[in-house]
Amino acid sequence: MNTVTLPKTKYLQILDTQEKLRDDLINLRKIVFHLAQDEISLKYAKRLSNIEKRLSFGKGLSFKNKSEIKRFFQSL
Repeated sequence: MNTVTLPKTKYLQILDTQEKLRDDLINLRKIVFHLAQDEISLKYAKRLSNIEKRLSFGKGLSFKNKSEIKRFFQSL
């Protein structure tokens, strides 16, 4: 395992970004459930819930580039 040294400000910025992403994901889930309760599949709802749990525990997702992010969201 490699160790990376980051300035404290950069580390705090990463934590802040992760928290904002988690909050956005929670809001997205609430909106989707409100608008399409009968149309959303249980499998999709469970995936969003699992992602939310991992982010809450500090386990994030890492992507190498924008295309990986795009593929991730399309796979949901």
